[in-house]
Amino acid sequence: MMKNRYTLTLLSMLLMLSSCDKEQNNEPEINICNPAGLPGTLIQSELKITITPSQVQAALSAYLPINYELDYSTDVYSITYNTRDKNGNIIIVSGTMFIPVGLDSLDVLSTQHGTTLKRTDVGSVNFYYAIDGLLMAMKGYLVIAPDYIGLGQSELLHPYLHAQLSANPVIDMIRAAKAYACENEMTLSDRLFLSGYSEGGYVTMAAHKNIETDYSDEFNVTAVAPMSGPYDLLGSTRNLLSRDTYDIPAFLAYVVVAYDDIYGWNRLSDIFNEPYASMLPSLYDGTQELTDVNDTLTTIIDSLFKTDFTTAFFAGQEVAIQTALEENTLLDWGPIAPVRLYHGTADSTVSIDNTLSAYASLQANGGLSVDLVTLPGADHTSGFILSMVLAEAWFDSIRTASQ
Repeated sequence: MMKNRYTLTLLSMLLMLSSCDKEQNNEPEINICNPAGLPGTLIQSELKITITPSQVQAALSAYLPINYELDYSTDVYSITYNTRDKNGNIIIVSGTMFIPVGLDSLDVLSTQHGTTLKRTDVGSVNFYYAIDGLLMAMKGYLVIAPDYIGLGQSELLHPYLHAQLSANPVIDMIRAAKAYACENEMTLSDRLFLSGYSEGGYVTMAAHKNIETDYSDEFNVTAVAPMSGPYDLLGSTRNLLSRDTYDIPAFLAYVVVAYDDIYGWNRLSDIFNEPYASMLPSLYDGTQELTDVNDTLTTIIDSLFKTDFTTAFFAGQEVAIQTALEENTLLDWGPIAPVRLYHGTADSTVSIDNTLSAYASLQANGGLSVDLVTLPGADHTSGFILSMVLAEAWFDSIRTASQ
């Protein structure tokens, strides 16, 4: 009996050890390139298409008064990755990654798109919506183009022109791109370029500010080109609300709807007249085209907004709204990395006053290298490709100088 007891005890110990070894062997390996469950974790990447320069050169030439040669065929990927939402929770968002073919080492460039309302009007669904990213990749950059929260894969309400929630998906997509490069043994330089047009100009500046404030030990920002963005939210809102009409009311209402959701105001019926107040949530649910929403809303400011609200706003009584706009205005900092601002002089969609204010404020706050490029006669549409080409040429000059 004693021997049997010892035998049973030994067998039990061996089984326990075997079980422990089995549990240890079954533990998932930690992916040092792409740790799971963090902001910037790469979830999935999918090669969509490879584009050659000849396929886009002719179309590009029709938009540019100058010769602009494209150098590299480019693989177009749709990717999903983790970022944080308004509550700090990890969510999945999407974007496009463009990788030029045949280069041994690549600089990273993140380009941010302009305003869209329809969830599918983004590069991860159709690379055409990230055409600037494709063109820059064909000049030799690994380019990422985030869809943003609430667009593409994400079904949340898009946090339009909110600084932190605009910066998050940019910063985390840079991390996801680096994870992809690590997993696929690609060599990336330590240079990082940022650019963006319209809303993308705002998002670009928000990401730049956030990186230099909180992540300077992780990222080395080389140069930044914000283009035609609404950086002065408080000033722009005052300007637009003082007008009789505004041709793109969908933009103006978008900010209020987004902030009403982010800050939990539940005040759309206090701010907008009917029938618009009741219609707004469905107009910004990600299924509507910008032009359709614009056509649905009125261009007459006093018909869209309640008089009581605008009166209180200009009297300084809408403290929560004014505070939110001020908090998300991007004028109160001095960038370390070089910044070159671009804006068309004939832009009636996003006033050039935004860029002039940003230029003066960033310099006054200690910006080390802040330049301004105005595009004579360019409106919001015609300024897009021209700004992009000029910004990319500036980035190239910096790369060449550092070689």
